[in-house]
Amino acid sequence: MNLNNLHDLKVSIHNTCLEMVQTQLDAIQASLDQLMEAKTSETKSSAGDKYETGMAMIQNQEELYRRQQIEAKGRMNQLKSMDPAYKMTAIDKGSLVVSQLGIFYLSIGLGKITVNDEGVFVLSLESPMGNSLKGKKAGDAITFNGSTSRIEKVH
Repeated sequence: MNLNNLHDLKVSIHNTCLEMVQTQLDAIQASLDQLMEAKTSETKSSAGDKYETGMAMIQNQEELYRRQQIEAKGRMNQLKSMDPAYKMTAIDKGSLVVSQLGIFYLSIGLGKITVNDEGVFVLSLESPMGNSLKGKKAGDAITFNGSTSRIEKVH
C-alpha cells in the first residue's frame, strides 16, 4: 500500500461508508413502504382473528424497521459530522490508522470492507480495538488479543 496516498484512501473509505449506510436507509424505507401497502390492503375477515393477527404482525415489523431506521440515521449523522480531509496526529473519531495488524478507520461499526483493493476495518471508537487505539500516535505500540504491533501512520 502506498502510505503517501492516505488522504485519498481516507476520503474513499468515508464515502464508501456513507454509501453503505445510505443503502441501508433505502432498504429500510422500501421495507416500510411495503408494510404500509400491506397494512392498507389487509382486509378484515368475518371472524376478525385473522385480521387482528395480521395487523399485529405488521405493527411489530414496522416497529423493528423504525428502530433500524433510527439507528441507521444516527450512523449517517455520525459520518456526516466527520471531515475526512482533516489530518489527525492522535487517534480519535475520524482517524485512519495503519499498523501491522491492519488498516482501521475509526468512525462507525461496519466491520471489514474493501476500498481501492485495500481491506479496511471500519470500527467505532467504543469497540474493543477502537478503545485500545484511542489517543495513540504513530510509533506507539498497541496490543490487541495477544498481538503486539506498532502504529505506522495516523491520518
